[in-house]
Amino acid sequence: MPWLLLTLSCIILWGTTDILYKKSSDYNDPLSHFKTFVWIGIIMAPAGGIMALCSDTLLESIMMVKDNLYLIPLCIFYAIALFFGLLGKKHLDASVVSPLENIDGAMAAIILYFFFLFTDRSHITDSIGILEIAATVAIIVGVVLLGIQEHKLSKQEITLAKDNRKHRLGALALIFPLLYNLVDAVSMVAIGITVSEETEVSIPDIDFFIFECLGFAVVAVFMWLYMLIVKKYKYNPFKKKEAVRCGAAVGETFGTMTYIFAVGLNPILTAPITSSYCIVTIVLARLFLKERLTKKQYLSLAFVVIGVISLGISEIFSI
Repeated sequence: MPWLLLTLSCIILWGTTDILYKKSSDYNDPLSHFKTFVWIGIIMAPAGGIMALCSDTLLESIMMVKDNLYLIPLCIFYAIALFFGLLGKKHLDASVVSPLENIDGAMAAIILYFFFLFTDRSHITDSIGILEIAATVAIIVGVVLLGIQEHKLSKQEITLAKDNRKHRLGALALIFPLLYNLVDAVSMVAIGITVSEETEVSIPDIDFFIFECLGFAVVAVFMWLYMLIVKKYKYNPFKKKEAVRCGAAVGETFGTMTYIFAVGLNPILTAPITSSYCIVTIVLARLFLKERLTKKQYLSLAFVVIGVISLGISEIFSI
């Protein structure tokens, strides 16, 4: 089954990418996340070019964007979200940040709920059932508990040398994956409202991915220039030690590509199933990064993971 194979490939690629992101992050390097993003742009640019050769509708989509310039920011929303994600991986364990980055579906649902509620379309919210509410509550509880644990761990490390601390920001570090989710959720909502077959603006998934690749490439150029001009640092991404960042960028790109092809074959089941890739990240982080969380952290993560999976299940059964 090609759809299932693509979906499983996406789960493995994104789970592995999280590990490589963490490996490439350096808390003591203030430009670490900028360097990783430059590499994502380097890989995304040719990927977008290859996809452009496969698209039969790209010209029409370009004209659509030209006539609707408000679509341009949507093409860089995921790039902005991913930048916050890189900051999260820099300050938090991969086992913690990955599940937190999968709650964008719940955040998008909350945004849409209040959007419909305050625009006199509350009847649309009637489809939200007990399972969705319970899953969202579980995620919120998990996030709050994780914040409490991060704060406690930060206080415990106060006597350690600064370079040996893993939780320097405490609960404040959770702001980065939450910002990732907020930007990504707003992107999901905006795309769902403005880029759909039911509106005058309709862009095929493959063309939107091409525009996203272009957005990544442009933002990456600005980040490289920022390091060069503002920070006076000439970053050479092609040094041997940058191979991990290259691997992370390849994983991000091909993970996104397999996701798009899977969505094209099965748009209903792909999203809820791929949201479970955080489980792969947790397992790989324990095996390869030797991450050891406290029992309370694992309990907190259990709330988040169960909430994410429950939302996926609710989406499947709502078909």
